[in-house]
Amino acid sequence: MRTWKTLLYNLAFAANTLLLFFVLAEQWVVIPSWLQVAGRMHPLLLHFPIVLILLLLILEWMPQARNNSDGMDLLWLGTLNLTVFSALFGWILSREEGYGSDAVTLHKWGGVFLSLFALVWYHLRKWMQSRRIALSVSSALMIVGLILTGHQGAVLTHGDDFLLAPVKGTESSPPVAIEDAIVYDHVIQPILEAKCVSCHNSSKAKGELVMETAASLLRGGKNGLLWDTTAKEYGLLLQRVHLPLNHKEHMPPKGKPQLTDEEIAILYHWIKSGSSMEGKLADLPETDSLRLLTASLFVSGEEAVYTFSPAAESVIEKLNSYYRIVQPIAAESPALEVNYFGASQFKPEELKDLLQIKEQLVHLNLNRMPVTDNDLELLKQFPNLRNLNLSFSDITDKALPVLKQLTSLRELSLSGTAVTTAGLSSNPIPVKSLYCWSTGVKPEDIPALQKVWGDTRLETGFAGDTIRIQLNPPIVQNDEQIFSQPFELKLKHFVQGADLRYTLDGSEPDSLQSPVYKGPVTITKTTQVKARAFKKGWISSATVSRQFFGSGGKPDSIRLLTAPDPSYKGSGAQTLVDEVKGDGNFRSGKWLGYKDRDLEVQVEFKESRSLRNLSVSTLVGVGSYIMPPKEIQVWGTEQDGKLQLLAKEIPRQHTMDTVQYEKIYTVNLPEKKYKQLKIIVKHLPLLPSWHPGKGSPGWVFVDELFFE
Repeated sequence: MRTWKTLLYNLAFAANTLLLFFVLAEQWVVIPSWLQVAGRMHPLLLHFPIVLILLLLILEWMPQARNNSDGMDLLWLGTLNLTVFSALFGWILSREEGYGSDAVTLHKWGGVFLSLFALVWYHLRKWMQSRRIALSVSSALMIVGLILTGHQGAVLTHGDDFLLAPVKGTESSPPVAIEDAIVYDHVIQPILEAKCVSCHNSSKAKGELVMETAASLLRGGKNGLLWDTTAKEYGLLLQRVHLPLNHKEHMPPKGKPQLTDEEIAILYHWIKSGSSMEGKLADLPETDSLRLLTASLFVSGEEAVYTFSPAAESVIEKLNSYYRIVQPIAAESPALEVNYFGASQFKPEELKDLLQIKEQLVHLNLNRMPVTDNDLELLKQFPNLRNLNLSFSDITDKALPVLKQLTSLRELSLSGTAVTTAGLSSNPIPVKSLYCWSTGVKPEDIPALQKVWGDTRLETGFAGDTIRIQLNPPIVQNDEQIFSQPFELKLKHFVQGADLRYTLDGSEPDSLQSPVYKGPVTITKTTQVKARAFKKGWISSATVSRQFFGSGGKPDSIRLLTAPDPSYKGSGAQTLVDEVKGDGNFRSGKWLGYKDRDLEVQVEFKESRSLRNLSVSTLVGVGSYIMPPKEIQVWGTEQDGKLQLLAKEIPRQHTMDTVQYEKIYTVNLPEKKYKQLKIIVKHLPLLPSWHPGKGSPGWVFVDELFFE
């Protein structure tokens, strides 16, 4: 028995020593992939020591249990080993990507405290058994440590305030009017919070991806940006969502709440339409797919209280088809709206199907459907119809007497129909809004018509001869971004007769001073090209900008004086002169990454080369701890002499988080011939106080050097 006790105690003592060493020296410790398996056993193992510690706290207060010294010793030693190995495995897990928050730090140190405190208790247990005050204080400390450590673990797994959420209750948000709804804030963000944020938050950023804010979404994660309208399936987010459930990269992972088909469709249409973070739902066309999918989540500005019973779900399901959508006008509302699509598939007799929901039908959209005057007789059987859209249908003035009998009608759209001023003057309908642009109503008829229609708001559109359409930006046809030989800039535009004006100095092109593009322009050096299109009667286009980098040729020799981080070593020194620009993914192998030391590189030329500047291409991703360089220094010599400081650049640092971007810093050199250069790109040694990683060193990433 003594041998087993000695072995178990020595194992616990050694493991605690190892744990304390790892925690204090963790920034120098690298975890091999095979050991990460042990780390992922932490959630499985941690429940055993919790139960055993609580059991020992009870037994230590029971004299009859303390009398069984051998049994208590073995129970203590087993608990010590389970506790320390649970803490060790947890520390290994915390070294994986995505664990870098304050909650992780508190949970980690809580585990270290519990393990070391349990080891000290085991040594002093005989002494404490005879001293109730010491036993009481120790018991209280152990219980407090268990609660706080366990709570921080729950925060990591389930989010903030998980423990007290049931007693605090929830505050229900007031319903949002569709006129005020922001697509991202009120549609997209709630979906992400419900299905994604539990694994992608500032406490547990799986894949270095945080999805709590718009800025962090735009920044993306270690695998790059979340969406790209030019990519297959519109980018990474939708690709992962559509993978089979059992696929290891399917998101959300198996066992987590999955996105519904409707939520996936909403994300798809949002990304496809440009993924605006500020656009309003009401600004979308009424027939827009995203608006149709989400309109039922909101209330209208004048939401009525409906007392009739809701229609049966089976009836609504039966009425829905590819060309007719029947859905509630708002969540939990019995009122229904019906939208028709596809004029070639529309059959007027199918309107009779809607009699099954005649009490509940409130909004009816027949825009661009081949509806005639006779077809509208049926509408008199819908007592609660409030909103009717007949725009660009085949109705005439003959339909107006029928529409006048719809006593609940509040909004009527007759735009694009054959109705006339005479017909409308003879049949005023008591609605709040009438849309009658592109009809037989002339602008000069409006004052007289307004008198007849009283308080009704007449929407007559605007005069088309005042419209000016904005030109599309010019197209830059050149694919190359880095060049070593002069090349010809090629611009084009699809609108015939448009003038293309450009600049080569980074200034904005205008319609008077900037040169007109009349043929290829030769580019001989690093240049920022900006171009705009102009044409009489049109609004000038937005500016298109393209940066071209003159490499000035590669040096004859290049070598790194300091080694990059092993995870971001690219192709070594050749990464900096391979004339291949990196992308937004710093893990792509096209970047060199430095954190614990500065980048120092030396280049040599067989024959002295005349240079006037040197450019350093970098990546900035504040949320990923990638900051602008602290300083860039260029040292050089004209012949094989002593290197001298030629010039330096001190980039501006950020004062808040921002989206990830690429930045090129140019250092102007005395224009001479150089035989050798040494470039030093210094990393930020301490992240600023406002940054989540304050006090830690910042990363610097470089992908290319340009000599000109």
